[in-house]
Amino acid sequence: MKASLDNPSEAYAACGSPAAKRKEALVNPFPWRAKQVGLKARDLFSTAGFSGMILSVFADTIYLSGGQGEILWVSQEELPKHRRCLLASFQPRLLKAGQSFFVRGGCLQFGGGLGIDLDGAAEWKPSSIQTGNAVRLGEVSSRLRRLLNALGLLDGQEGLGRFIPLISAVVDGQSLQSLPSDSLIGRAVDPILDIARACLHQEITQAMQRGRELIGLGPGLTPSGDDFLGGFLFAVRSLKLAYPSDFFWEEQVITELIEWARPRTHSIGYAIFRDLALGHGPEQLHNLIGSLLNGAALDQVLADTTRLLRIGHSSGWDMLAGVLTGMLLIEGVDRSKIQNFEFTPTIT
Repeated sequence: MKASLDNPSEAYAACGSPAAKRKEALVNPFPWRAKQVGLKARDLFSTAGFSGMILSVFADTIYLSGGQGEILWVSQEELPKHRRCLLASFQPRLLKAGQSFFVRGGCLQFGGGLGIDLDGAAEWKPSSIQTGNAVRLGEVSSRLRRLLNALGLLDGQEGLGRFIPLISAVVDGQSLQSLPSDSLIGRAVDPILDIARACLHQEITQAMQRGRELIGLGPGLTPSGDDFLGGFLFAVRSLKLAYPSDFFWEEQVITELIEWARPRTHSIGYAIFRDLALGHGPEQLHNLIGSLLNGAALDQVLADTTRLLRIGHSSGWDMLAGVLTGMLLIEGVDRSKIQNFEFTPTIT
């Protein structure tokens, strides 16, 4: 008879099978095992006395708040890798928001006999861009245009991903006639247009000022505005790291925006946004930036883009639109392209 997973004690019993499992249970009393762990999550779980509570529970992910408000999460093993993420095979619906957790003896414990064995989890480190390893900016610009042309053939853009045609128009030096109309687009259009203009002039301070209007914009724990701006800042930081002689600005304007955002969005959204702004994102985003800056073939760039777009309902699209907007800094290096370009979009 199959044990009910709605009952923790039955779920625990179901994880064991007769004699062989009973012996294993003496060594590993918890039913779930971690598969991979990001470096930030690993460090937190290794902190003596680390504990906290479950913030939110979803079908495939639970979000935890521990230590001094540090956010991390546990996801099913097929989901995106991130420095704050622990990937494991587990049953989120057996857990509840508000439930406490603590780490003891190499296990993440939730009570009721439920926990995750942390031993043996492989560490995940993202790919990185190093100064001097990137291809010439002209090659990146060419690859960006080809990506935008390919994206123009796709249907079903979600969230702020619907601004991608505008970004394509900027790169091609054309005017965009219309954008889809809804409350999200209506509130985002002016700040995003001004951020795009600022990138063409490499005016990061102006971009940061207009970016404040996007913080907390949109529904959910990770609003579209946060994801867009996070993707934008991820691209900005990546370009500055890869091409320090072409892109230079004071970091203070970015750190001031990060701190300004803290009380103005959800704690989970803020942790993800802050990480993006500091150059830490999901595996798919690291891979895409690496493909663009390291000269990967278009097929690889498209494959990395497709994987990014699968994140969340619109988060992947939002981050991609932000990344592509940040890449307009490359166009700004060639000042001759700025003179005759005009934005004349309308919302229909």
